[in-house]
Amino acid sequence: MTWKEEFIRLSEAADGRVAPAFKPHHAAVGLIMIAREQPLGRYELCEKMSIGEGSVRTLLKRLTEAEYIEPEGKQGQRLTANGKRLFEEMSRDVPIGLMLDIHRLVMYEYAYANLVRNKASEVTDGVRQRDEAIIQGGYGKAGATTLIQRNIRLVMPPDDFHILVAYEPETLLIIESLRPENNDVVVIGSADDPNLAREVSMAAVMTLFDEG
Repeated sequence: MTWKEEFIRLSEAADGRVAPAFKPHHAAVGLIMIAREQPLGRYELCEKMSIGEGSVRTLLKRLTEAEYIEPEGKQGQRLTANGKRLFEEMSRDVPIGLMLDIHRLVMYEYAYANLVRNKASEVTDGVRQRDEAIIQGGYGKAGATTLIQRNIRLVMPPDDFHILVAYEPETLLIIESLRPENNDVVVIGSADDPNLAREVSMAAVMTLFDEG
C-alpha cells in the first residue's frame, strides 16, 4: 500500500461508521505536522488546520487506531515507529514544504510550496492540480500553481514559461528554499487562509500519485 492509499484508507468510512469530514490530504498534513513539531497537542493542531475541532479529534483518533501516533504525557502526540515509517515513505516523494512570501506569483495572499521529487512526467498543463485545489478549498477561496524544474530552469506548464523573467525575486526564493532538481515539481497552494493554502497544496500534490 502506498502512502497515498494509506491516507485515503484513513479518511474512509470504517466498521459501519459514517465517513469522517476530513479528506486524505488533511490526514497527510496532520501527520506531517505532528512529525515535524512533535509532541503536538490537539488544540495546537486545530490552530494549524482549516477543519473544525471535531474533525481534528476524529483524525487523531484514526491515526491512533492505525498505530501511527501515540500520546506523550499531556504534551501532545508523537509518531510511533509505524508513523515514522509512513512519514519517511512520504518524505522520499515530498521532502519539504514551506510557506513562502510569493504572493505576486499566485492568486491569493498566502502560498505554501511543496517539493515533489521526479514527477515532472505526471504534469501536463497544471490544470488538474489547480482544479483539485479549487475543489478541496472552495471556488474563489483557493488555487494551485504547478512549476517544473527543467534542466536549469524553473518553468510553468504547458508552454514552459521561464518564470524568472517576470518573477525574479519569487523564483529565486523558491529555488533557494526548496532546491529543486531536474524533473522535480513544485506545487504551490494558495489561499487567503494560510492553513487552507497548506492543505490545498497537499491535495494538489496527491494528484501526481496514482493509487497502486
